[in-house]
Amino acid sequence: MNRINLDWIGTFLEVARYEHIGRAADALQTDQSTISRKIARLEEELGFPLFERVGRQVRLSVAGRRFATRMERILHDLQDAIDDAESATSEDRGEVHVAFLHTIGATWLPGQLAPFHRAHPSIRFTLTEVTAHEVVRGILAGDYDLGILGPPPRGNADLRSAVLFTERIAVVVPRNHPLASHKRCTLRDLQNEALVLTRSSSGLRGIVDEAFSGRGIEKHVAYEGDDFSIIQGLVESGLGISLLPTPLPNSSSRVTVVELVDPVLERTVVVCWDRRRTLPPAVTGFLTHLTHVHP
Repeated sequence: MNRINLDWIGTFLEVARYEHIGRAADALQTDQSTISRKIARLEEELGFPLFERVGRQVRLSVAGRRFATRMERILHDLQDAIDDAESATSEDRGEVHVAFLHTIGATWLPGQLAPFHRAHPSIRFTLTEVTAHEVVRGILAGDYDLGILGPPPRGNADLRSAVLFTERIAVVVPRNHPLASHKRCTLRDLQNEALVLTRSSSGLRGIVDEAFSGRGIEKHVAYEGDDFSIIQGLVESGLGISLLPTPLPNSSSRVTVVELVDPVLERTVVVCWDRRRTLPPAVTGFLTHLTHVHP
């Protein structure tokens, strides 16, 4: 059994396909005696006949039929394994796993994927929308190749990151709100307002909370959510005001965007990866496409 080789298996499957040694020899571009010798050596090694001889033709035995079915599946899986391993070393093949925040993936990420896909159509992407905490945890666990989030994660030496872009955070109010007539406002103008904010686990919420506490201003949170579009919808319905990165996820005549000037708040969005890992060429290529940085 240990001496069975793939050449014998391939020859056997070709004969099994035609049930004719001559036709199999033509397909393999070899002579019939070589075919017969390989089949005989395979049968000898296995210890049972694979074919029944009927004149010049051969017919699969019951054991041969079962063996052929399983071996076709095994060879198919073997080729898949080879292709998968090869893709890990190819710049134009392979798979890239990207985790991202919903607020980034809705518009920015598709705009980056489109030109890269045109240049590398054989590279597959798996895109996963998670929270900022889950991005970091998944990168370090090896579940994702790249993570896109903002603001940059802190306090983990195993992560590397590169800046993608910076967004200005503005105050978003219903169209009929008193602040809607203002071009600018300060954080103190919001101290008595009902706020619609992202949840406390989000990176944006951390920026907002630090700003309020840094100014010693008490905030009143009326609603919390994860989706910027939903938060904007709550503001449109008059349920409060919000602080969101601009531009807004959806253009709307039902809200007014007011510039926040004291303090100026920004969200920096980064792509991060595990510095302990050697990134496959396909991942490195996409990272370079995003940042022009070679890790």
